[in-house]
Amino acid sequence: MTTANSCGSSIDILIIAVYMIAIIGVGFLFSRRNETTENYLLGGRNMPYLAIGLSCTMSLLSSVSIVMVPGEICNHGLTLFVFAPTLIPLVQIPFYLLFTRFYFKLGSFTPYEYLEYRYNAGVRALIAISAFYSRVIYLGLVLYSTSKIFSGAYGWPPQFTIMLVGIIGVLYTVLGGIKAVVWTDVIQFFVLFGGVAVTVAVLCAGIDGGAVEAVACAFREGHGLPQFSDPQFYGFSPYVRLLFFLLLWNTLIAPLTMACSDQINIQRLLCTRDWRAGLKSQVVATITGLFSRLSLYFIGMALFTFYLQHPEPAQTALSGDTLFFHFVSTRLPSPLPGIFMAAMLAAIMSPLDSGINSMATVWLKEIHEKFINRRLSDAGKVRISRFATIIIGGFAVALGLALEFSGR
Repeated sequence: MTTANSCGSSIDILIIAVYMIAIIGVGFLFSRRNETTENYLLGGRNMPYLAIGLSCTMSLLSSVSIVMVPGEICNHGLTLFVFAPTLIPLVQIPFYLLFTRFYFKLGSFTPYEYLEYRYNAGVRALIAISAFYSRVIYLGLVLYSTSKIFSGAYGWPPQFTIMLVGIIGVLYTVLGGIKAVVWTDVIQFFVLFGGVAVTVAVLCAGIDGGAVEAVACAFREGHGLPQFSDPQFYGFSPYVRLLFFLLLWNTLIAPLTMACSDQINIQRLLCTRDWRAGLKSQVVATITGLFSRLSLYFIGMALFTFYLQHPEPAQTALSGDTLFFHFVSTRLPSPLPGIFMAAMLAAIMSPLDSGINSMATVWLKEIHEKFINRRLSDAGKVRISRFATIIIGGFAVALGLALEFSGR
């Protein structure tokens, strides 16, 4: 048994290594096609709408989601996510037409350019720098959650995982720019959902009663929507963990923010040739985003049911955040754990590369060109963008390490 596990682990690591090498190769492929900032940061504004739509989905489906969604459902139920599948798809397209379409007409690189036309340069700078700060902090959180995944599955030291993923993500992003980011996102989409499909199949096969019982059991045992029967859920007390009106508000504000001010999402859409192609990308992202949410919801309920039917001693020492990856490493036959963990790398690297690239754009357009050097050549702008990519990625790695140290 020890030999088999060792062999399986070796195969898993080999699969992960091959995947990483392939992703770096995509960066090299596009490294010589970025003579201008429009090519490097916006893909020449002529990228296929389907690729952009899948990239939008992957850039927002982070390791935070992969860790948090099944973990929250295992620990507390489905209530935190109840509004997302119904409300978000209904408002994403109208919000796109109201806000994002305007940025195509403006011909902008960032949504913050409009603020100078509407108000003044000070307002533009304040909002852009605030958004830059918050998004870079988020990148550190993504890398920190990465350590939870590989620690739960393989026992890798968190520091090693954060540095490995961070360095590789920065490497192919700085080489290939937005084209490398988008096309690696497309690859990562299929790798991720292939891994999710295999995991769902194994979970359903291991549950007495299959997929129907996975959901029914979770609801019977109070891991469906238990808060809806609690009167405190409809109040405004700061001491209640989940509140109905705050969940509803957040569900409506999230897609509004994505459409009007989220640089990661808007920059992807601006890579298409016009707002009509961008609209097609948004439709693709809305459909695939709904599918990804429902998949994660089901996995959370299925994990709860599976371990209720098949308890094991190690389960008591695990939280919901690591139970998913414990299942992958212990219940999936080799080489499936390696394929799935490559899929997890996809979920990690996509928001990381998207965030680093988009924040490099914000640095160039909102800070460097406005306050440091207004007379850069195209070659100089590309050089500054690459330098900013390295610095932002390095800071995200450092912050991820700091969060891991603080967490311990």
